[in-house]
Amino acid sequence: MCTPQCICEKLGGLGFEEAIRAWKYVRHYTENLQKLQVKLRDLDDCTETITREVSEATGRGDEIEVNVQHWQTDADSLKDDIEQLIGKSTTKASLSCVACSCPNIVWRYKFGKQTEEKRKDADALIGKYNNFNHQISHPKPRPPELESLSDKNYVNFDSRASIFKDIMDALKDSNVNMIGVFGLGGVGKTTLVKEVAEQMRKDGTFKQVAMAVVSKDLNVKEVQSKLADSLNFEFKAKADDQKRRADELWHKFTNGDKYLIILDDIWEEVKMKEIGIPCTNEKKGCKVVITSRNEDLLRFTMKVDGNFPIAGLPEGEGWNLFKKKVGNTIESRPEINSLARKVCRKCKGLPVAINALGAALEDKQEHAWTTALDKLDRYMLTKIEGIDQSVLASLRVSYDMLHSADAKSCFLLCCLFAEDAEIPIDELMRLCVARNLLDHNPDTLDKARNAVRTIVDTLKSASLLTTGGHETVVKIHDVIRDVGISISREEEAFLVEHGALRWPRNPTNEPLYKAMSLSFKNIKGLPDGLVYPRIHTLMVDNTKLYDLEVADNFFNGMTQLAVLTFTRMRMQRLPSSLAKLTNLKMLYLNKCQLTDIAVLKDLKSNLEVLSLRGSSIKELPPEIGQLTSLRVLDLQDCDELMVIPRGVISNLTGLEELYFPMTFDKWGATTDAQQDPSSSDNANFEELRESLANARLATLHIHVPNVNLLPKEDLKFADLKGFRISVGSKFDYSEALISRTCMLKLEGIQLRNEFIPLVEKAEVLVLKPESSVHPLRLFNKLTVLIIEHFKLKNLFSPTTARGLVHLEVLEVTSCEIMEGIVGFEGQKDENEITGHVKFSKLKRLKLKSLSNLISFFAKKEEMRTTMGSFSTRAQPLFNEQVIFPVLERLTIDGLGKIIKIWDKQLVAVWQEQGSFCQLTYVNIKKCKKLMHVFPSNMHPLLKNLEKLEVEECETMKGIAEFEGERDEDGVRNEVASLAREHLEMVGVTEIQDKQSLPEPREEVESLCRPVNNDDIIVFPRLPNLKSFCAKLGKAGTTEGNSTIHALPLFNGKVTFPVLKKLSIRRMNKIIEIWDKQSTAVLEEQGFFFQLTDLDVSECEKLMHVFHSKMHLPIKNLKVLRVSDCPTMEGIVEFEGEIDEDGLRNELCFSKLSSLELSGLANLESFCTKLEKAGTTEGNSIIHALPLFNRKVIFPVLEKLSIRKVHNIIEIWDKQSIAVFEEQGSFCQLTDLDVSGVEKLIHVFPSEMHSPLKNMKVLRVSDCPTMEGIVESKGEIDEDGVMNEVIFPVLEKLSIRKVHKIIEIWDKQSIAVFEEQGSFCQLTDLDVSEVEKLIHVFPSEMHSPLKNMKVLRVSDCPTMEGIVESKGEIDEDGLMNEIKLFTDTESFRIMGKAKLLSR
Repeated sequence: MCTPQCICEKLGGLGFEEAIRAWKYVRHYTENLQKLQVKLRDLDDCTETITREVSEATGRGDEIEVNVQHWQTDADSLKDDIEQLIGKSTTKASLSCVACSCPNIVWRYKFGKQTEEKRKDADALIGKYNNFNHQISHPKPRPPELESLSDKNYVNFDSRASIFKDIMDALKDSNVNMIGVFGLGGVGKTTLVKEVAEQMRKDGTFKQVAMAVVSKDLNVKEVQSKLADSLNFEFKAKADDQKRRADELWHKFTNGDKYLIILDDIWEEVKMKEIGIPCTNEKKGCKVVITSRNEDLLRFTMKVDGNFPIAGLPEGEGWNLFKKKVGNTIESRPEINSLARKVCRKCKGLPVAINALGAALEDKQEHAWTTALDKLDRYMLTKIEGIDQSVLASLRVSYDMLHSADAKSCFLLCCLFAEDAEIPIDELMRLCVARNLLDHNPDTLDKARNAVRTIVDTLKSASLLTTGGHETVVKIHDVIRDVGISISREEEAFLVEHGALRWPRNPTNEPLYKAMSLSFKNIKGLPDGLVYPRIHTLMVDNTKLYDLEVADNFFNGMTQLAVLTFTRMRMQRLPSSLAKLTNLKMLYLNKCQLTDIAVLKDLKSNLEVLSLRGSSIKELPPEIGQLTSLRVLDLQDCDELMVIPRGVISNLTGLEELYFPMTFDKWGATTDAQQDPSSSDNANFEELRESLANARLATLHIHVPNVNLLPKEDLKFADLKGFRISVGSKFDYSEALISRTCMLKLEGIQLRNEFIPLVEKAEVLVLKPESSVHPLRLFNKLTVLIIEHFKLKNLFSPTTARGLVHLEVLEVTSCEIMEGIVGFEGQKDENEITGHVKFSKLKRLKLKSLSNLISFFAKKEEMRTTMGSFSTRAQPLFNEQVIFPVLERLTIDGLGKIIKIWDKQLVAVWQEQGSFCQLTYVNIKKCKKLMHVFPSNMHPLLKNLEKLEVEECETMKGIAEFEGERDEDGVRNEVASLAREHLEMVGVTEIQDKQSLPEPREEVESLCRPVNNDDIIVFPRLPNLKSFCAKLGKAGTTEGNSTIHALPLFNGKVTFPVLKKLSIRRMNKIIEIWDKQSTAVLEEQGFFFQLTDLDVSECEKLMHVFHSKMHLPIKNLKVLRVSDCPTMEGIVEFEGEIDEDGLRNELCFSKLSSLELSGLANLESFCTKLEKAGTTEGNSIIHALPLFNRKVIFPVLEKLSIRKVHNIIEIWDKQSIAVFEEQGSFCQLTDLDVSGVEKLIHVFPSEMHSPLKNMKVLRVSDCPTMEGIVESKGEIDEDGVMNEVIFPVLEKLSIRKVHKIIEIWDKQSIAVFEEQGSFCQLTDLDVSEVEKLIHVFPSEMHSPLKNMKVLRVSDCPTMEGIVESKGEIDEDGLMNEIKLFTDTESFRIMGKAKLLSR
């Protein structure tokens, strides 16, 4: 039996308190177990919620926050530990002590201790979960292919080179906020501005470019939406909340990054603040470009800072462009030359006219040229506001020369759409069918679509239409559209009025309207009693989405109507007169908020096209099933749709195109066992059988959430010509961005026979099967292939791979046993290979989590054995048998067996083949055996490389490999100079302590995620990387082992003459960045001459960033960030004795505008002077200095942040103030943040006033020894003191955790403050955790309160009042003081305080 003595012996060696705690563990074993089970349940709940939210975010295409991913990993690991611990308790709890029958005390003690630890861990994770506050993801950056604004057909005209440069220079001028570009319609304003924007985005001047076409119909909400879309920015405010959306845009544009905003084609004053565009002098991060045809509008109304005219092309350039457009017609027919020159002169050098007329006259005979010239003279009499008559005449001739009536009709239909709209070809097709405009009246919509595509190609060739964002849409130039509207009004009695204020009436002396396209800004109802006896097309867009009152007799006078489109209407019910439209064939109710649409049943005789796309309808009425003539039912983006009654779809036997919302998952089951009760009355997939079986249904968009909902008997998908079908999971964000006619996604299912015809037809194919599948066969139509979880050794045979002639995107992920993407089995396959495999159109290749992949084209080599067996030797990832002539983006992630990517011996072969020469982006991750990315001779293939990311490669020694000894010039010439503009280097095995990601910056928002298409090289988590180029030489051993020689991070082997951005992070083995011995040579070669942005962080052994001999990296530097380098003593190191002038000249940071120093625990000064001490060892010592002294000059520094720099006792050297002011150092400082500087007593010395005069934002926090913001020096007369502490433009002031401050403002100085305007611009004040502060404002202070917008006071325990009350004041006097807060918008008081009054 275990006596107390025995128990004490078992717990022997423990201290008293620990023994008591141990006894509690033993005694409360059951209670501890129950608590642990409860904690596991709580953790399970959190995990389930996070998993669901992550799944939803992934489905939206969002990127999951890294800390959330880490939380999931930690939670899964902890749950496993807890479950194992609970499992052990069930077996060991019943065990007795060896000596007796009492419980096993030692086990219970250990169990109790472990449960306490696990509960604490769980509490910590649950606490982190609560801190997420459901913010678990963020939108992915805009895809690179959508980022570019530049027109691929852009022509650099010599005559416009100077204006191009002037615009760029103006946008780089800090005194310019908004410029205008004006010129005639069609002169090329938009094209030029977009090209300027693209170049300035690429060179890093602006982080992003936001563009919106404004046009005649100024709609603020649409402009806001276009700007947000171009930034990939999601509004939180509702669509109709214009003011809140403006606030969100304003905050976006003032977040510290650089943005260029383009407002194209304005016709009236645009109020920037209503949109949310900051363009005042104070907001230097945002520049605006406005284009217009009206110079006075820009100069006098918009008051732009600079106006730039775009004139027509000189005659020589216009003639060259015209000849290029006409082709060889002029050279092959000399008799046409003089006519051609006359025609070209009529275009007045306007590109839009030259292109259109040149295309129209290509390959035409002499008589056509003569006719064109005659018409040009005749049409010159026509006038359109803002369009040169020569342009109008040229475009009119281009229209006349369209020989096809179909083409003319289609062109005029395009003019009914809004300016700058992307016009869907499918919508054009439906309009043409509804109007019977196509020759031979195609009997199917698929044939009609092909006919319209042919017409569109004709119009593109004539330069009357252009390709839109993707191949399924087209656009029309605003000038061409204006001319088309003029033609349609004259010839077809069309009315196009966008921005209308009231409903138009029929003209009295002109033909009655046949078609109307109307867009209203502010209309509350539609009139009754309208009579339009000839109208066949009515298109109405209510941009404000107001509730509309529509009279029941509205359509009584429109009986010939064939096409009706209502967009953004909010109606309780459709008017009953809709039933009288017996000729109506096409009805669009897109983006409408509708309640009752049952009246549609009366259109059953003729209605062929019904679109409810994007509407708020929740239930499809059963009456829709009566529309037996319906050929198209479009329910795309009806995300609120929950009910599709059973029988509706099966009744629509004439359907040719059927589009379900991809969010709809409430399908009825085909068997009772599968039925979800909430969907029991909904349509099921069996209803599609008849439409599919009779081969009439040609297009189907549908999501099948569960394959078990499909009928047991296969559906016949073989006759579909267009489809977007997903089974198991929806197309995610990146997949959904791809627009193709035939798209298929299968996830978590076996490849059933009914899907095989779809696989064979698919252009976009996403396969993530449940189990093993057969090797992929020949799919000639594939453009995008995404593969995951295939149980195959080889994805393609060589024959199949050669058949992928259209493949543009290939992604292969998580195929555990895969050894090759292309491969073969056995001797027979080896002998069948007769040539290369060329992926002639492949632009993007992603290989991820392929742990057994040996090579892209894995070759089997016969071993010398009697059995003749085969084995696979180590091979490079790419060999000479695969060719990638257009590959642009390459991602290699988790290929654990790859030891090299490219073989040095094959570089010459690839160069000859043109393989890999178009690479712009390379990402390498988690390749644990990879030691280098590039062989030393790879540089000829990397001339187009814009971005390189390398991370988590444990054994990597260098990015480029060098072998053997070479002389300095030879080594340098081998690598040449890398034309990289942005370079980021990061290196550590894993993120320590699950720390949060860095704040979004211009080049990076997370460790490896770019926000735009800037040139950038990223190297995260490379623990062994010591140098950019590791030189591999033979060690002096008998074995000849190779060793890597220690090198500076950058040496003479690689130069970066155009590098602009450099980030070095988490590289714990580097001790210096630049090689001191090579400085002179490298500077001679332009070494880092263009460097503007430098970020150095978390480099444990780095003591300095620069050395004193460096000039060029400092000269153009604009942004410098240094953080979390624990051993850093100074930013710049000086060696030996240097005279004062030399120091000052060497260290002028002449362009530095932003400086951030953070987490530098050992930093003693910005400049440390290294001298030899008088000892035999010659040890170096560092002289203590203020943070800034006369050795460094910052003439344009605007933003300064000093955080957690613990050794600093003063920021500015008092003895250097006069020098600072004389040379203008710090005189431009507008934003200062001082935080966590433990030994700092004052921010400013009393003598310093230049930085204060321009200070707009001042934040001081976590400075426990600080006594005041400005030091008071001895006895100084009142005027003298006041002149030195004036803050005339300060807008924001934040004081937090500064415990020694007892008052903010000196009462004796109030009168002088107000007299000199100090603090008069203060709008935002935040005071928090200032323990000894009793009042915020003294009673005499007025100016700071008058303009105060936001006041926050929190956690000041001794505070008695916001405003100090001086003695007895009558009620009126007190009221006057409180009235000083009349403009305050936000007033917040929080935390514990002895608050007695305000």
